[in-house]
Amino acid sequence: GVAPRFDVVRVGAGGSAVIAGRAAPGAEVALLLDGHQEIGRVRADRRGEWVIMPTPIAPGAWELSLVARLGAEETAGTDAVVVMVPEPVRQAPAATATAPAAPSTALAVLLPQAAPPRLLQAPAAGEATAPAVAIGSVEQEPGGALSIAGSAPPGAALRVHLGGRVVGDATADAEGRWRIAVQPGAGRGMVRVEQLGPGGRVVARAEVPFSPPSAPDATPGARRVVVERGTNLWRIARASYGGGPRYVVIYEANRAQIRDPDRIFPGQVLALPEDQATPASSSESR
Repeated sequence: GVAPRFDVVRVGAGGSAVIAGRAAPGAEVALLLDGHQEIGRVRADRRGEWVIMPTPIAPGAWELSLVARLGAEETAGTDAVVVMVPEPVRQAPAATATAPAAPSTALAVLLPQAAPPRLLQAPAAGEATAPAVAIGSVEQEPGGALSIAGSAPPGAALRVHLGGRVVGDATADAEGRWRIAVQPGAGRGMVRVEQLGPGGRVVARAEVPFSPPSAPDATPGARRVVVERGTNLWRIARASYGGGPRYVVIYEANRAQIRDPDRIFPGQVLALPEDQATPASSSESR
């Protein structure tokens, strides 16, 4: 059958949400919280489109998934969405009214089965600001070429460096996405992207380490994993420790090569330490 998928996830203050997507026309779509708790159900229309306004989602980190039923056939969605709902913001006293505002909306990240994670909703704090430049993926293609992609303010002029050398320029599209291809043999080191302002002045930058994929270290007794395209720390933790929130264990053990836990890259070799807090047989149930 046709697997149901997410298109839109919007989670507001208090955990109220509007979630939309596609499935087989006429299929009954169920929205699940952490794989087992149903929080919404609706039937897809003739075009396969559906919208669910589920029961409010409690503060915390949760994984949303989909299951569609058409007749006697049941099809699980291949993608998941991780949402992090903040605690309700309390009214601040007048004396602290100028303090930085706490995030008032949730974070929502789509985790496709065979593609890099995609941000669906970012937390807002105070006034909305233009999106910053970011590197979303650095992938080595079979022929040796590199594909470097990320996000930036729409229309931003960007310059990309690898190992201290300029390897290309790009312009963010209307949705704020950019991508460049780098020829084989470009080397290794820090990948840096700079957003250029008037006169070529650098107004923002982001960087991540890169080294070509290599075989994992065969240290006796050490568990390691080679990061593959489309995976992330949440998925690795769920497979290794039985719970996505245990990604913190992997992050802490590999801080020398992971600057941002939301951004890991194909070819990185990560150590998987023994996690006493969450046995591999445990679940993510709350």
